[in-house]
Amino acid sequence: MAQSPSAAGTIDRPELAPDGRHLRAERSRKCIVEALMTLIRNREIMPSAERVSEAANVGLRTVFRHFEDMDSLYQEVGEQIEAEIRPIIDKPFTSTDWREQVLEMIDRRAEAFEWIMPFKVQANARLLQSAFMREKHRCAVEADMAGLYCVVPEELRQDDAFCSALCAAISFDVWHRLRVDQKKTPEEARHAMRRIARALLASC
Repeated sequence: MAQSPSAAGTIDRPELAPDGRHLRAERSRKCIVEALMTLIRNREIMPSAERVSEAANVGLRTVFRHFEDMDSLYQEVGEQIEAEIRPIIDKPFTSTDWREQVLEMIDRRAEAFEWIMPFKVQANARLLQSAFMREKHRCAVEADMAGLYCVVPEELRQDDAFCSALCAAISFDVWHRLRVDQKKTPEEARHAMRRIARALLASC
């Protein structure tokens, strides 16, 4: 005799039905993360937990029920941003020449930098307050250098001054100075970074 769905499978097992409290908790957590991201995009500098709870329309205790502290909340925001920009950064190079690959790297970074600029400015503003953010910044700088080492020929990796100068030339700090301090358009800033890099590449 054929078994009924409830006997053969798990369709009717109430313990496997979605838990309403769990779903509500996930929605609250998502709202909190999205609230912080929106505040940062709106250029609000260092929003407090109170501002996040207000923007998410949840209680302050709810924020800290989901996140131990603001650093853990920023960590989740950072993970979402990383997931957004990773496909841009990791695209295969179209050129086999390492110098052209550096220029391709600049084009990709320009796209990623423009997207993350408000978040990076926010992270930099928290460096003095947060050991967690300082460690994230240190890891990001090391990742930038490691990415460059993957492109630069081995014999040039021994030239610390050259590698340090090239890494600085294609950094977010230069992008931010061009875009904000010098009020360049994204395209103008990209061309300026490429020109700096070309001058360095021509020296080796």
